Amino acid sequence: MDVAPAVARARIFATISGVIALASLIALGVTLHDRARTGVPAPHALPIAESDESAPLVVDAPRIEFTADKARRVRDAIKQGDYRTARQVTSEVLKASRMERWRFYPFSDFMNAISDVSDAAFAAHLNEWVAQSKGDAIPLLLRAQYDRDMAWYRRGGKFAREIAADNAKAFFDYSGQGLLDIDAAIAFDGSDPYAYDLKLRLLHGFGVTDEMARVFEEAVARYPGYYALYDEYLGTIEPRWGGTVKAMYAFVGHYADDAPQDSPLKLLYLTLYDDLLGSASAACSDSKDNDKRARCVGTYMSRFVTPGLNQEVLAALQLYDHTDKAEFGFAIHKILSDMLRSSGANAYANEILQLAATSMHSNTQLKEDKPGANDYVIDKIVADSWYQQGFYDNALRKAEEAAKDVAHTVFADEEQKALALAGIDELIADSKERLHQYADMITAAGAALKLGGRSDERLLICYGRYQMNQFLDAVRDCAAAMGDATYDVAAHYWRGLAYRDLGKADEALDDLKLVAASEHGFRSGAAISMSVIDFDRKDPRGALDVLNKYTFLYDPNSTSRDDIAVAYNNRCYAYMLLGDLHKALSDCTASLKFGNLPDAVRKEQDLLKRLGTPESDL
Repeated sequence: MDVAPAVARARIFATISGVIALASLIALGVTLHDRARTGVPAPHALPIAESDESAPLVVDAPRIEFTADKARRVRDAIKQGDYRTARQVTSEVLKASRMERWRFYPFSDFMNAISDVSDAAFAAHLNEWVAQSKGDAIPLLLRAQYDRDMAWYRRGGKFAREIAADNAKAFFDYSGQGLLDIDAAIAFDGSDPYAYDLKLRLLHGFGVTDEMARVFEEAVARYPGYYALYDEYLGTIEPRWGGTVKAMYAFVGHYADDAPQDSPLKLLYLTLYDDLLGSASAACSDSKDNDKRARCVGTYMSRFVTPGLNQEVLAALQLYDHTDKAEFGFAIHKILSDMLRSSGANAYANEILQLAATSMHSNTQLKEDKPGANDYVIDKIVADSWYQQGFYDNALRKAEEAAKDVAHTVFADEEQKALALAGIDELIADSKERLHQYADMITAAGAALKLGGRSDERLLICYGRYQMNQFLDAVRDCAAAMGDATYDVAAHYWRGLAYRDLGKADEALDDLKLVAASEHGFRSGAAISMSVIDFDRKDPRGALDVLNKYTFLYDPNSTSRDDIAVAYNNRCYAYMLLGDLHKALSDCTASLKFGNLPDAVRKEQDLLKRLGTPESDL
C-alpha cells in the first residue's frame, strides 16, 4: 500500500486507527463526537451489530407545528424572497413566547434554528430584506443572528491560539456586523428580551470588556428575570475568556446572595460550579493523559470551590420542591449535561448528579426498585453518564426508563413533552451508533425529528446512510442536514465521502475543499481524502499540491499525530511518483516520527536502497 487515507483520534474516550489501500478505495468509516457531531474518520470495516432488545422510542408525534419546523419555514421563505411570510411567522412566535423562570420560550430555540450558513444566497436575501425594510427590527434581528452563527461557524470551537488568521478575522468581522445590526434592532424595538441575550452572545466572543458589563447592566435593568442574561455574563468572566474566579464569585454573590430563597437566581450557584468545572477542564487541557487531567482538575477545584459554594449548590437544588418541576428539569438538564462533557471532571459531575437526584426525589441506580418513580431528567442524565463512560447498553436501559418517567411529568404544552421524548430518542440514536447498530440508529434519529428534535439528527441519519454504504441516500440526507451553523461542515464532509465512493470526484472535491478550509475537526481528513482522489486519478502533482497547500496537516498543535503521519506518508508517495526521492525519504522518515504506518516503513527502506544511503546516516 502506498497511500494511507485519514486516520484520526476518535471522539473523547477512544482511538481507532487503521490503514486502507489506495487501490481498493475502501470507504472511510467514522465515529461521531457525542452531541456535537464532530466525529473523525476511522476504518470502514467495523462490524454492524445485530439489533438488541432496546428499541427506539417511535411514538406518534402530536399534531402541532414544532418550533423547529417554524424556523425552517422562515428560512425557506427568506431564500425565496418571501419576506412577508418570514416576518409574519417570526412575529407570531415572538408574540406567543413567554418568560419562564430560566428561559424565554420558545423564541430562543426558534432563533437558533433559522440561519443557513452554507448558502450565500441566504445572506444575500437577508441583506435585501433589511434594505427594503427601513425601521423594522425583525430583519435586523435575523441578520444579527446570522452574523453571530456565521462568526462561530468560521471560528470553530478551538482555542484562540489554534485558529487560522483568516478565520479569526472573519469571526471578529461578522461579530462586529452583528453588533451593528442588533443595536439598530433594539433602537427600533427594545421590547424583545432575546435581542439583549443575542447582543451579549455577540459580545462574548470579545471576552471581558467594559461594553459587555454596560450592556449586561442595561439588559437586566429592563429584564431582571431573564436568567440567560446572567448565565451569559457569568460565562464570559471565566478565566479562559479573560476574567477571574474572584470576579465570578463576586458576580454571583451580588445577584444571588440576597435573592429570595425561591428565586430562579439561586441557580446561579450551580451555574458557577459548572463554569468553574469548565474552567478547570480548559486549564488542564494540555494534559493528554486522562488520569493526569483528572488530577489537575481536582487540584483546580480544590483551590477554587469554597465550602460555602457547596452549601449554596445544595440549597439551589432544593428549588425543585418550590417551582414548576418541568421548568426546573429543563434548566438542570442543561447544566448537568454541560458538566458531564467537561474533560477530566467525571468525579465532580457525578457527585452533583447524585445531589440533584436526591433533591429531585430520584435515584441513580441502574436497576431501580420502583421503575417509573424517578424524575425523567435524572434518568436521562444517568443514561448520558453511562454513555460518556462507554457503557452503551446501560445507557439504553436508563433511556427507556426516562421515557416511562415522561408519562407522569406535567408539561406546559404538547411540544415540551414531545421535545423531552425527542431528547431521549437522540440519546438512543447516539448509543446505537456506538454499538454500530446503524439501522436502529437511523430509526431513533428519525423518531427524534418527528418529535421536534434537534437538527443534528439529520446529520446522524446522513452519517448512518454512509456507514451502510447507501451512498445515494447519504447524498440526499447529508444535503438535508446542511445549513445549521454547528453541523453544516460535517454534513459536507460525509456527502463528500459519499460522492467520492460514487465515483463523482468533482462533486466530492467541492465538499471536501469547504471542510478543509474550515476550523472543523474533520479538516485534516478532508485534505487527505482530497489527495487520495488525486492519486486515484493518476495525478500525483495534484495530490502533492493539496498536501502542500494545507500546512496544518503537519502542525502537532492542530492535527493529531496519526493524521500527521498519514499526511507525511502520502506526500512521500507523491514525491516518489514524481521522482524526487530525497524529499520522499525525508517525508517517510518524518511520518515514522509521528506514527508507525507499515507503508512508511516499507517505502523508507526502499528509498534508502535506491539512494544508497545507509540508515545510520539519517
